[in-house]
Parts: sequence; structure tokens; C-alpha cells
Amino acid sequence: MLADTIVSIRRAHQLALRRRKARDTRRHPISLVDRWLSEVETLLEQNHQVVPMPLITEIAGFLRLLDGRLYQRLRSNDKRDSLQVLGVLFEAEEQLLRELALTA
Repeated sequence: MLADTIVSIRRAHQLALRRRKARDTRRHPISLVDRWLSEVETLLEQNHQVVPMPLITEIAGFLRLLDGRLYQRLRSNDKRDSLQVLGVLFEAEEQLLRELALTA
């Protein structure tokens, strides 16, 4: 009887771990966008009007897979204007949140 209880607890624990991992996997893209939003907002707060190219490259790689239209908007921003990048990231976040709501 004790052995059955231990097996049951282990199964429940493994199931909880799989659910948590699946949830984290679904939320990872949103976490990335949130991090980038925070970085660009910090740039704006510090009066930096230009987003550094390494950050643009990182965001572009993600957006290319997410939404071609948002990717093109980001890449067409030759001046790397912080406000335009922020707008693209907000749209990406909205899209991801809608998708997450549909799968929840």
C-alpha cells in the first residue's frame, strides 16, 4: 500500500513537471518580447533614440519566424528608431497573447 502511494505521488509529480514545462514553453516567446520591450523602454527613458544593431538583429530573427509583416516593418526602420521598434514589439506581444489565449 505504501509502495502504491509512492508511485502515485511520483506520477502526480511528473505530470505537474510536464505541465509546467509545457506552460513555460508556450510562454517563452512572450517572455522574450517582454524582455525586449523593457530594453527599448529603458533606452527611451535614457533618451536614446536609436536601438543598437545587435538588439535589432536579435529581434529580427525572432520576428522573421513569427510574422513576416512585423519583420519587414522592423527591417525597414533604417534609423532603428526606438519608438518604431517599440510599436513593432507591442504588436508582436498582442499577437502572441491572442495566440496564447486561443490555446489555453
